[in-house]
Amino acid sequence: MGLQRVAITTPPTFVLLLLWVLNSATSSLGFVVGVNGLFSESQRQRCQLARKPIIGGGSLSSGNSIVLSTKRSRPLQRQQRRSSRQHHDSRLSARRGGGEGDVTSQNNNGVVDDSKTKSSLYYNSSSIDAGSLSVDRLWDLLQSSSSLGLTQSQALHRLKQYGPNVLEQAKPKSLWKLVAEQFEDRLVQILLGVAVLSGIFSFLEVQQAAPGESADWWKSFVEPGVILAILVLNAVVGVVQSQSAADSLQALQDMQSGTATVIREGTTASIASSELVPGDVIEVRVGDKIPADARLISLQTSTIQLDEGSLTGESVTVGKFPGAEGTTAMSHAPIQDQKGMLFSGTMVTAGSGRALVVQTAMDTQFGKIQKGVTAAQAEAVKTPLGQRLDEFGDQLTIIIAAICLLVWIVSIPKMNDPSFGTVWEGAVYYAKVAVALGVAAIPEGLPAVITLCLSLGTRKMAERNVIVRKLPSVETLGCTSVICTDKTGTLTTNEMTAVSMVLLERPPRENSANKKAKFELMEYGIEGSSYSPEGRIVGVENGSDEVKKLPSGALADVAAVSALCNDAMIIGQDPVEEADKKKGNKKEKIYDRIGEPTEAALCILAEKIGGLFSNDDDQSTKPSVLASANVESWRERRPRVATLEFNRDRKSMSVLCKFPPSMNVDASATTNGGSPRLLVKGAPNLLIERCTHMKMRDGSVVRLNGSLRRQVNDKVSELAARPLRCLALAVKENKQLEDSLRKFNPATERDIAKHPLLSKPDTYKNIESSLTLVGIVGIKDPARPEVGESIELCSKAGIRVMMITGDARDTAVAIAKDVNIFDPNSEDDCKLKAFEGREFFQKPEQEQLHILKTGNIVFCRAEPADKQKLVKMLQSLDEIPAMTGDGVNDAPALQQAAIGVAMGITGTEVSKEAADMVLADDNFSTIVSAVEEGRRIYANMQAFICFLISCNIGEICAIFFATLAGFPEPLTAMHLLWVNLVTDGPPATALGFNPPAPDLMEAPPRPSDEPIMTRWLLIRYCLTGLYVGVATIGVFAQYYMSQGIELSHLASWSQCGEFWQPG
Repeated sequence: MGLQRVAITTPPTFVLLLLWVLNSATSSLGFVVGVNGLFSESQRQRCQLARKPIIGGGSLSSGNSIVLSTKRSRPLQRQQRRSSRQHHDSRLSARRGGGEGDVTSQNNNGVVDDSKTKSSLYYNSSSIDAGSLSVDRLWDLLQSSSSLGLTQSQALHRLKQYGPNVLEQAKPKSLWKLVAEQFEDRLVQILLGVAVLSGIFSFLEVQQAAPGESADWWKSFVEPGVILAILVLNAVVGVVQSQSAADSLQALQDMQSGTATVIREGTTASIASSELVPGDVIEVRVGDKIPADARLISLQTSTIQLDEGSLTGESVTVGKFPGAEGTTAMSHAPIQDQKGMLFSGTMVTAGSGRALVVQTAMDTQFGKIQKGVTAAQAEAVKTPLGQRLDEFGDQLTIIIAAICLLVWIVSIPKMNDPSFGTVWEGAVYYAKVAVALGVAAIPEGLPAVITLCLSLGTRKMAERNVIVRKLPSVETLGCTSVICTDKTGTLTTNEMTAVSMVLLERPPRENSANKKAKFELMEYGIEGSSYSPEGRIVGVENGSDEVKKLPSGALADVAAVSALCNDAMIIGQDPVEEADKKKGNKKEKIYDRIGEPTEAALCILAEKIGGLFSNDDDQSTKPSVLASANVESWRERRPRVATLEFNRDRKSMSVLCKFPPSMNVDASATTNGGSPRLLVKGAPNLLIERCTHMKMRDGSVVRLNGSLRRQVNDKVSELAARPLRCLALAVKENKQLEDSLRKFNPATERDIAKHPLLSKPDTYKNIESSLTLVGIVGIKDPARPEVGESIELCSKAGIRVMMITGDARDTAVAIAKDVNIFDPNSEDDCKLKAFEGREFFQKPEQEQLHILKTGNIVFCRAEPADKQKLVKMLQSLDEIPAMTGDGVNDAPALQQAAIGVAMGITGTEVSKEAADMVLADDNFSTIVSAVEEGRRIYANMQAFICFLISCNIGEICAIFFATLAGFPEPLTAMHLLWVNLVTDGPPATALGFNPPAPDLMEAPPRPSDEPIMTRWLLIRYCLTGLYVGVATIGVFAQYYMSQGIELSHLASWSQCGEFWQPG
C-alpha cells in the first residue's frame, strides 16, 4: 500500500474519533499517524482526559495533514532516520550551548518538563545579562511557556537547584565573639593585664598574711575587682552597639515582596515569593512589588510604569517595554537603561503585564547589593581617631612595660629590707607598686570622656538636621577631605520647577529687532522655586486679569493646559500653633506634591499665572488654600470628559474638557454646559510636528509655516541646551474635533470605553492632529540657593567636591556651574573634569588615580555601583571620603566610605541603615555644617586627651620619683583609679564644650595619619607632667617634714616604727 495523504484543515469531533480508532487498529500493522497543528488545545485535552494517546509511533509531520501508511516505504524510512538524527543533533547542540538552558522532555500537555531527564544543563542565572537577550532566546534557555508557565515538577526541581528566592543572611556573630572583640583594643588589653597581675599579687599577699589578718583577705582583691568591673562595663556597651551592625542587611530582606502571582501549568495562583524559580511566569499590576528580577514579556495595559527609586535613587517613574523594544543594545547596561527588565523590590505604579523570572535570590540586583554591603562590612576600618588611639596604645604598652620593669629592677636592693619577712614578700610588694604605675599610665577615663564628648556632639548635630547613627563618625568628619554627593535632592531641591515660558506675540515696532516682523517668540522667566505658588512671571504684570480679559489668548490656554491636562496636585501645610511646636509637631515642608514631578511643576505654573481664584477671603492666605486654588477652580469649572493616556510612541497626553461656547472664564460659566475641547501636552519634537497653527498672546491664530516652525524648534533647542526639560502645550478647538467627539457627553466610564475612537489607543495620534500650539514651558530641578556658598566654604577648607549623578553630561555640568563646583564663568565645557561613568572606568588605572588626586570632578551617567569603586580609589590615595546616597544600590558605597551620609527624606531604609549619619533635610549645606562641627569636636577631643595624658604623666613621675627616693608610695592603684575616673574626668569633659576657633573652616583637613599628640605637644605635656609629678612629691614630702620627719627618715620609711610614731 503506497503513501496516501489526506488534507484536513479543521477536523470535527467525529473525524477525531475516527483517527483514534484508525490509530488503535493499525498500530499493530505498522500504521503511522503523524499530526502537527491538527488538533486544537481543547480537543487535545479531551483526548488526554480519555487517557488515550493522540499520537502513535513515529515523528510528527509538518502541515495540517494526516499521513497514513500500511508499510514503511524506503522514502519514509529515510525521512524518519533523518528526523531522528536531527533530533539527536539538536539535543547534543543544546548540551554544548554555552552552559545555558535545560535539556528537557515534553509531556502530553505540551509543557516543558526537565525534572524527568537524567541530565539537566545549569542555567547560569548569576552571570546572564537578560536585558540584552531577546525574549525568544530567554524562552529557549529557560524552557518555559508564556501561557502555561512551568509545571509543578519543574518548579520543585529548579527550587532544589537554585534554592529559595530569599536573600542569604550571614551567620551572626556569637555573643562570646562579640565580647572577645571588645578586648582587642590595646588600652583595654593593658588594663586587663594589670588587673590579672594585681589579682595574682593580691592572692600571693593573702597567702603570706599572718593568721590574724586573713579575715580581711577580700580587701586585697578590691583593686583588681574595680578594674575588672570597668572592663566588664565597657564590654557590655560595646556588645550592645555591635549587635546593630546587621540592620542594613535586614532592611534589604524587608524590602522583598512577600507573595507573587505566578502561572504554572496554565493556572494562575498566588504563592510565596520565596518559591519563585527562573522560568516562572508572573503577573504584576499596580501596587505590586516585583518579587524577583524578571523580563517583561507582554502588557495587559497600554503602558506600565515602575518606581525604581528604591534601587536607583531617582524619583521619576520609568516606563518598561516588552519584547524587542525592551532589549538593550549593549550588554550589562546601567539599570536605568534596561527598559525591559523588572527588578526585585521595585514598585509598579501604573499598568500591568506578564514577566519571565530570570534571576532570583542572591543573583538579583538586591542580592548583588547585599554582597556589596557584606564585603564592605568585612573591609571596614577604624576611624582615624581609633587608628591613632591604637597606635598610642601600642606605644603606651612599650613605655609602661619599660617603666614598670625599670621601677621593679631599681627596687631590687630594697627587697631585702627587714620590714619584709622574706625577699619574696618584698618582690611582691614592689611588683604591686609597678602595677600601680601601670594603672597610673593608663587614662581609664579616656573612653568615657570620648563617648560623652561624641554624644554631646550628636546633640549639636541634631540641631543642624544631622542624625548620627554611629558615634565614631562624628570625629571622622573632622578630617573629611572629599565629599562625594548626589545631585538630585542634595545639590538641587528635587522639586521640578517651571523656570521659562515661551509665547508668540506681536512685538512693539520700537522694540523689535526686525521692524518687518509681524510676530516673534518671547521668553518669560518664572521666579520662585520648589512647589511654592509664590513667585511671578517676569514681564507678565497681571496674569489673572489677562486670563479673564483674554480667555482665548495664549496665556489663558497655557494656564488651562497646565491645570487640566494634569493628574498631579499640590498640597499645603498650614503653620502649626506655638503649643504644637512645643510638642514637637513642627511641619518641615509647607508645600508638597501628589503625582508626577513634571505635572506638579505645571500646577505651580497655573497658580502663578492665576485667573480663576479671587483673593477676597480671609482664608486665602493659608498655604492649604493657596497651594491649588486656581488649579481646583479650573478643574471644577472645566470638568474632564475623557483622558487620552500618555503613550511612548506619541509621547504626549491629552484630555477632553468641557468649555463654554463663549470661552468666558468667569464664575458665571457653568460646569454642565459647554462642549469638549482637547488640551495636549507632550515632547516638543513630536508634538510640534502635529501642530498646524500657533496661537498668539492676544488670541489670534497664525499658520505654523516653515519659517515659524524653524524658530520654534531653534528655541526648543536653546532651552534644552541650558539644559531644561521642555514641554509643548497645544489645544484643539471643538469645531476641529471629529464629529463623534464634538458633542460627546458620557454619563459613565463605560460610555468612554464604548466610544470607537477613545477606546483604541492606536487612534489617539489621529485625534491629536491639526493642533494649535499655545506655548513652550521649560522645567528644571533648580539648585538649592544655599549650596553655592557652602561649596565655596568647602574650597576654603581644602575639601574637594565630587558630584555623582545619572543625568546627561550637559545637565550635570550646568548644575555644577550653578552651585560653584565648576567656575560659573567657564566657557569651554570640554576642559572641565566631567566624565561619564563608563568613560572614566575605561581609562588606565593610573590615569584614573591621577584625575582623582586634584580638583572638583563631576561623574555623569554613573551607576550607583560606581560609587563604591570611587570610594576605594580615593581611600587608596589616603583621602577620607564622605559619600551621600539614598537608593538601595548606594548601600555598599555608604558602608565602604569613611562617612556614609543617607538622605532622610528621599532615602530608603536600606541606605539609612548602612550610613553613619542621616540628613534630615537632604541638604548639601547640612553636610558642610556637620564637617565644621566634626572639626570642632576633634579639636576639643585633642585638648582633653592631651589634658588626661599630662595628668597620667604626672602620676607616673610621682610614683617613679617616690620609688627612686625610697619614699612610701604616694598613691595606690585605687587612688589612681579614682583620680583618673573622677578627678580628671569632669575637667576633661568641660573642654568638650569649647566653641570653634574663628578660622576653623579656613584650615585644610588634617591628615588622617596625624598623631593625636604631635612631637611639640608631647614635649609640652611631658614638661607639664614632670612639673605635676615633682610638685606632688614635694607636697608629699613637705607634709611629713612638717611633722618633724627628715628626708633621710622618710627614705627609710619601712623602719618608721623604730624612729617615729604619729602623735
